[in-house]
Amino acid sequence: MRNSNLFSLALALIGSNVDAFNLADVQKTTSGSVVPGRYIVEFDSNAHLSSSGLKRDESISTPHEAIYKQLKARDTSYTVHCEYTNNLFFGASITLDSDNDLANLLSTDGIIDFRQVHLLNLPSQPITAQSYQWPASTSFNSTASNSFSPSNATTSAQVTTTTSCSGKGKKQKCTTSTVTASSAPSASASAVNKGFSVLNQIGADTVQAGGNKGKGVKIAIIDSGVDYTREPLGGTYAQAGSKFVGGYDFVGDSYNGTNTPQADNDPFDNCYSHGTITAGLIGANPNLYGVTGVAPEASLYQYRVFGCNGATTDDIVLQAMQRAYDDGVDVINLSVGETSGWTESMLSVFASRLSSAGVVLSISAGNQGQVGAFYSYSPGAGLGVLNVGSNDNAFYPSQLASVSTGYGPIPYFNYKAFASGTYPLYAFTTDPSVAADGCTIPDGTPNLNGYVTLVRRGGCSLEQKAKNIYLQGGRQMFLINTANTVPLYQNFPLDFAMISYDDGNYLLSQINNHTSNTTVTFTFNPYQSPNTFTGNITSYFSEIGPTNDLYFAPSIVAPGTNMVVILPTNMANWSIVEGTSYSAPLVAGSAALYINAKGNNNVSPDKVKAALQSTSDYLRTSVSDQTIANVAVQGAGKVNIANAINPGLIVSPSEILLNDTNYFAGTQYITLTNPTDKIVKYKLSNLPAGTALAFQSGLNQSNDQPVPQVSSVASVRFSQSSITLLPRTTWVVLLQFTAPTGLDAKQFPIYSGFIEISGGANNVRVPYLGVASKMKDMPVLDPTPYYLGINTPTILDATGNVQSSSGQSYNFQNGSYPTVIYRLVGGTPLLLIDLIDSNANIGFTPNYNSKRSPVEGATLEGELNLMKKAYIESRKINSISNSNNWWQSTKTQSLISLYCQLTNFQGKGCSGYNNGKSNTFAKVPILGNLFESDYIPRSTDNIDGQGNDYSTFALKSGPLFSNGTTIPNGNYKFLMRALHITGDRTKESDYEAWVSAPFTIAQ
Repeated sequence: MRNSNLFSLALALIGSNVDAFNLADVQKTTSGSVVPGRYIVEFDSNAHLSSSGLKRDESISTPHEAIYKQLKARDTSYTVHCEYTNNLFFGASITLDSDNDLANLLSTDGIIDFRQVHLLNLPSQPITAQSYQWPASTSFNSTASNSFSPSNATTSAQVTTTTSCSGKGKKQKCTTSTVTASSAPSASASAVNKGFSVLNQIGADTVQAGGNKGKGVKIAIIDSGVDYTREPLGGTYAQAGSKFVGGYDFVGDSYNGTNTPQADNDPFDNCYSHGTITAGLIGANPNLYGVTGVAPEASLYQYRVFGCNGATTDDIVLQAMQRAYDDGVDVINLSVGETSGWTESMLSVFASRLSSAGVVLSISAGNQGQVGAFYSYSPGAGLGVLNVGSNDNAFYPSQLASVSTGYGPIPYFNYKAFASGTYPLYAFTTDPSVAADGCTIPDGTPNLNGYVTLVRRGGCSLEQKAKNIYLQGGRQMFLINTANTVPLYQNFPLDFAMISYDDGNYLLSQINNHTSNTTVTFTFNPYQSPNTFTGNITSYFSEIGPTNDLYFAPSIVAPGTNMVVILPTNMANWSIVEGTSYSAPLVAGSAALYINAKGNNNVSPDKVKAALQSTSDYLRTSVSDQTIANVAVQGAGKVNIANAINPGLIVSPSEILLNDTNYFAGTQYITLTNPTDKIVKYKLSNLPAGTALAFQSGLNQSNDQPVPQVSSVASVRFSQSSITLLPRTTWVVLLQFTAPTGLDAKQFPIYSGFIEISGGANNVRVPYLGVASKMKDMPVLDPTPYYLGINTPTILDATGNVQSSSGQSYNFQNGSYPTVIYRLVGGTPLLLIDLIDSNANIGFTPNYNSKRSPVEGATLEGELNLMKKAYIESRKINSISNSNNWWQSTKTQSLISLYCQLTNFQGKGCSGYNNGKSNTFAKVPILGNLFESDYIPRSTDNIDGQGNDYSTFALKSGPLFSNGTTIPNGNYKFLMRALHITGDRTKESDYEAWVSAPFTIAQ
């Protein structure tokens, strides 16, 4: 989630000065969001029946009991945090005291897979006027004063509320009624005015006008809690007629991601607004600002996974996902996530299973689009889910002010109306050459109460200008924007709004000696000012895919900027926000409308996704560049639920994955079904989008947003370019794609476009995407000083400086320990840091760019087989050792890989893994593993200020190997290895490798 009042949009458009990397800022810790020692572990659902280490025991009735009994028999120290017990996932969240306990766990019969638990940070919430805490009383810098009070003044048209409650604390039940001034329309009149609704931008207004408002569809919202006492949200919980019919609080107010959750049955939350906002976008009743939800008659379930501060963990989110499934919901909205780049995170995997089991998932794509391509979020990367990005709103919320001269009316950019009344104008200066207008208060300035103070933009922060006016008594302020610049919104403790450059100059022209007889009158008069800058363009912050395994991310977009939303009562009721967090609820609500239209028993998640994607409206690159935006940025385009419900053609699949050049899947087919009662002639054509260059030319670094596009595009041959279909009949058309040529493969060009089928009531389209490079050639480790200013990876010494290449001794006291700093320019399925002897012969030359030769003799049959399995690691690998068939066949490759590393390839089932002729990786003479992490995203250049620009590993505890044993004194080196995308974990040549300078452990 992101907020308009953080200036982010303007920074993106005019450029921001991100602080350069400073080595002194590096923390000597192991970086990342991993919760140390805590794992989500998947069990075989039949572990209690078939575990080879246990005889049949009538006292053991669940797979959990069977696993726990084995762990206790091995003297494993563990703590269970939560258990998962439905048919989609059996397992538990477990904390282990040491990696020796982890080795015991991984070797236990009945363990299928595991993932480290990650912290998920709270999305930021809107800054309210109360946040500024400006003093209520003021002293002025002049004896000048005025006693002017606005003529015909009335009570402010801003929203006030009356709330009545019974009970105490969290369990109190409250009903909140909205009250507005006489100058504002009544709630019923507001419902007629579309206000700031975006429903018409996604076709939902048409669907609702036909009577479909999502009734009978169950929607789960996994987020923070919700202030259901707000009148637009129904006012009650789990009562007859309540909008919110169910849910659960998994954490409690005090939970911060590190302490013990305090769960209960009531998801009420008035300390954090995110869940209230998303709930309102899905299901709000008609209200003052016209922001009715997409599916206001749906039955809502709120599952609270965030407390008031801090973070949550993904094992708690997994609990909520499982409970929503058990509660029988039809749709889940998840406006949470973390950087991943892969479809293999535990939440993504479980999201895929939920989709396969019949639940539609709408998940926000993430808000780090500024850092470029191949940077998707989890769990939005799950297969089959709707991964939702953001496009910019077609309008800016504003109010209209009338001018006594007859000029205008003037739009002022605040969703709230200023306090009703008529006001004269005041300006510190009308001289446009004054660069710091309002940055200080000139001597002789009167009390500004009762004036609308005019100030030009520039010279200091908006907050400084607003605070100066506020402290001078002013309570109404117009900030005159610079020419051709997007407006910004702020929730300062006074009536604040930007006005356009032209309108501001007109008002200034009416001023003589600071004041004017010209007045401005405010009433409640909402207006949608057209967004001529970026309307219906993908938002600059919206995440850019694809995933590292080349799946769509995003798969679709919806409006996500300048959204007027509902807040808890004690947070001023309303605000304006931006972020993919607020795009996802629009798609979740759209899915509910589709399910309502087609009947709950007649649709599946894949059909819902196909309907929404194939009828979406594709977006252009920018207002000035009318080429079609790359599919990696927009997915299938902006959702259009009206077209989805009433399509002129049904087409599948809804996405075409062409993969990379090594696994190129150029032969495809699409299935066309005429859903009408008429004979229709359809025509097929290729609509290529711009080809995005993910990496910089001549440099192994990602391009930031906007990712450069070139005109080299894919071509397509159709087995039939037109087809006439009888009513209710189906036909298959074969497609042969040819990837674009003449591109630099080292820039990892992402080509894409749409197969458009016209002739029906509305055109439908199938997006396609491929990469004109081998993903295995994508560099992983960054050996350059391009960003950090030092060659990496490298060791930082006890003082935080780069260690001497000749070596250094560490005694592990008072901060004396080595820290490795590194950057990843590409994602990796596996990163390892091992310890080797300083004189070891590792059997290969460390390098940064391992290659593999192309596939020879490719055939169409082979191509199709590769297409089916490309980039999906098998959940269960084949046996390597005949003596361990059962043990090997029940465990994933990544689990076996880690287990064998922890035991230095001496553990159960590792003998064949170690001795296989093809396993050159296991023959490297390591002394022991220090660090391992799976499915890691690349680093960024911190252009968005959110970090993730480098990683660190600190050998500070013990020092110990991963398995918990102490490292003896001696001379050593670090060996870091990062597996290439699509690489074989057993082949050393598929890794990039770095060997450090020597260092000495001398305790």
